[in-house]
Amino acid sequence: MPNSVEKFNADLGEELRNLRAFPPSNVSFQTIRARMVVPMGNPPMENGAVVVNGSRIHSVCRWADLSSARRRQVVDLGESVLLPGFVNCHCHLDYTAMSGEIPPPRRFVDWIQAIVAIKSAWSRIQFVESWVAGARMLEQSGVTSVLNIESVPELLPEVWRTTALRLCSCLELINVQSPEAAKPLVRAAVQKSRELKSPHGNRCGLSPHALYTATDELFLSARDAARSQSRLLTTHVAESAEEDAMYRFATGPLFDWIQTRGQTAHCGEGSPVSILDRLGYFRAPVVAAHVNYLAPEDERILAERNVAVAHCPRSSRYFDHAPFPWRRLRNAGVNIALGTDSLASTSKTGKTNPRLDFFAEFACLADQSDAPSPHEILQFATMNGAKALCRQNELGQLSPGFLADAIAIPYAGRTESFAEAIVHHQGGVFASMIRGRWIRQNNAHDAIGPQIASR
Repeated sequence: MPNSVEKFNADLGEELRNLRAFPPSNVSFQTIRARMVVPMGNPPMENGAVVVNGSRIHSVCRWADLSSARRRQVVDLGESVLLPGFVNCHCHLDYTAMSGEIPPPRRFVDWIQAIVAIKSAWSRIQFVESWVAGARMLEQSGVTSVLNIESVPELLPEVWRTTALRLCSCLELINVQSPEAAKPLVRAAVQKSRELKSPHGNRCGLSPHALYTATDELFLSARDAARSQSRLLTTHVAESAEEDAMYRFATGPLFDWIQTRGQTAHCGEGSPVSILDRLGYFRAPVVAAHVNYLAPEDERILAERNVAVAHCPRSSRYFDHAPFPWRRLRNAGVNIALGTDSLASTSKTGKTNPRLDFFAEFACLADQSDAPSPHEILQFATMNGAKALCRQNELGQLSPGFLADAIAIPYAGRTESFAEAIVHHQGGVFASMIRGRWIRQNNAHDAIGPQIASR
């Protein structure tokens, strides 16, 4: 194991040992009280309580309705709002340390060439450090589950042990330079997935990168493997205007670049969504990342095939994409979730390099002229994200029987304003629970952290 990972594990263990105000992780029952509890699947409640039994939620109720037996030792979050942990449905943890390295490009193809150059120069230890740093950032901003694209699968399972995050690690598949390798590539990824052991029950999926980097045979082999083994698929789809122009009209900078490499399959045949549909790729659970550009009927195809869409607001702004067509997708019945993408495609704020931050994604989405309501944004980040990962009966809600993933931020405002306050919150969460275990965030516990209290 690299020294950086060993040091990170030591630091994390020390932080967890310092949480003396929290019940030990092996307790059967613990009660959490907050000024407001937002279950997402049910209306919010003031002065609410969530009872956790091991790694799952036992009950959710008002404090006044809690039995005396459950009031004896309580983790009291005080003036705060407690809600389900966020589900990040598109991320590239491998690229976290590229923050601020690539200025917003004039053309999407310029960005592709820039990131390929950086990746080719990195060592394994750089990818490890980048992955680990990104995981910590996600924890700090309230993410408890993440679909991560693993471009360097060799990092697994070691990096899994450095974070409490619940991970669906989708192994990236690219074979454009060796079309004949499609089936062996998928077989190797599946074998790798079977060999991985996770202390947290993390899962593995497959990620054919995009239409311009994967052959038809790779898409179909990945689909067949996913269907037979109940694995999730995810692919970049209709991310840029250049990709849209290349496949619909056989024109534009990306088409010109692809043409020089002899990779013009499907160019001029229709939208990326319609091409993947005709291939039959959508006959397995798929999370389509980005989908910033829709041709007529694309939203109907996505809805009928139950394809989830992962929107990454800050990445979209970085590339100056057209406004995300969330209304068309929502009105057609498409499940919309949120992702952070990577810091290689996130703009600086002044001279400050960006961090992976779900609250910053919320603010970016809420800032557009035709924005979803704060309640819809929260649904994208919780219930919709859980559904995208095919875990809608376990994640995304504070409900009996669901996994005990919860976060809290300070809140002393009015009941009707909680969603807006969460969406516009700045900074990290001050309490986070994953699998019924407390995770420390941002040292905020020293000032306003949970306390065991009798009420």
